Amino acid sequence: MQDFKEVIDRLVKEFNETRSPECEAKVVSLERDSLLVEFTGTAASCSCCFDEHAQDFIYYLKDFTGMDFEITEMKRPTFGKFLVRFERLET
Repeated sequence: MQDFKEVIDRLVKEFNETRSPECEAKVVSLERDSLLVEFTGTAASCSCCFDEHAQDFIYYLKDFTGMDFEITEMKRPTFGKFLVRFERLET
């Protein structure tokens, strides 16, 4: 699990370097087969198209882990914040 966490940490760092300040990701919880990610940023107040960042995050997950993930939940708990759950697909 530690290796997986390190991979996800590198993934988030690269994701944020290319998208901040428009969008920033922060892992809220991490398990072997799922993760909950908080997305914030200057564009988070506009829900239109902001979910595309979460869709792009799936490609980062594939590139960094070699595993396929899908979005199973997306919420907007407060203005300017999205919570997205990604779960690994069985292959």
